[in-house]
Amino acid sequence: MVSGDSVCCVLWLSQLSPLLHVSVVAQIWQASRERNARLGLTGAMVFDGERFCELLEGDADELATVCRDIEFDARHIGMRMLYAALTPGARRLSTWRSGYCDGADLDVFCGPAGLEGEPAVSAFLDLLGRCSLSN
Repeated sequence: MVSGDSVCCVLWLSQLSPLLHVSVVAQIWQASRERNARLGLTGAMVFDGERFCELLEGDADELATVCRDIEFDARHIGMRMLYAALTPGARRLSTWRSGYCDGADLDVFCGPAGLEGEPAVSAFLDLLGRCSLSN
C-alpha cells in the first residue's frame, strides 16, 4: 500500500509498564517495524520516556488485531484509544516511523480534558514535526 490508499486509522496512548526498563522500547520498536511492514500498516509511534502514542493506518481487521495485542501486552499499561476510524479514508502517512518526543508533548492527550477524535489526530500529526523520528 502507498500514500493515498483508502485505509482505516487508530490513534492510541499507553504507558510503559513501571516494572520494565526503558531499554525494552528498542525491542518494541523493532517488533512493531517488522509487524507493520508485514501487514502493510503505516503510521508513527512516539515515546516520551514514559508514554507511547501511536497512529496506525491500514486494514480494519489488521488494526483490530494489533490493538488487541497491544492491549494485552504486559509491556504497556493503561492503553486508551484516542481515535478509531473504521470507515476507510485517505492514508496520511506513507511509512511507519518511530522516535522520541518531549515529555510534555503527550500531555495534550491525558486527563479528563485530553484530546480525542480528529483533534487528537491533528495534534499528533503536528507533533511528528517536532519529534526525533527514524524509519
